[in-house]
Amino acid sequence: MAITFSNIIVGEGNLSVRPSGSTSAYTDVGATQDGVEIAWEPEMVDIEVDQFGDAARVVNSKIKVSIKTKLAEGTLENLVLAWNYSDTQLITTITNKTLRMGIQPVYPEEREIKIVGTAPGSTASTELARTYTCKRCIQYSASSHMLQRAENTAFPVDFRILPDPSGGSGAEYGTIVDIL
Repeated sequence: MAITFSNIIVGEGNLSVRPSGSTSAYTDVGATQDGVEIAWEPEMVDIEVDQFGDAARVVNSKIKVSIKTKLAEGTLENLVLAWNYSDTQLITTITNKTLRMGIQPVYPEEREIKIVGTAPGSTASTELARTYTCKRCIQYSASSHMLQRAENTAFPVDFRILPDPSGGSGAEYGTIVDIL
């Protein structure tokens, strides 16, 4: 078996966000903890027939794609992401920043997400980049944080990636691009 050691990926991913459909620059969320996990979760269904007593076919019923991490920088901007508020809920003046925690609308705030990490083929002298880009993401799970003496305050986030038909056939959930 041939092994290409430079294809073993090691390194962190840098997470950036912007409002969905925006042409503005992505905003880097800063440090993350426990890595950035991209999950592809197909739900398969067995089509059973009496003659086999087992599945004659297995079909894909639905797909769930998500991105999970902990935002290690305890900024109000990151709390806006973790609690799925609109950026307009964060008010900045000369002397302070205020996150207004109002009643949220029925439709969650959609964002675009970009993750840049190390690509296969990277070496000590040449680091190549792999970029994950998703156009429709919502933060869809509960998120809490603690203020404690010997630990940093981190905001857990779980972004659900929603299909975007404008991405073209075959790219509804986004793209993964390796720079060669």
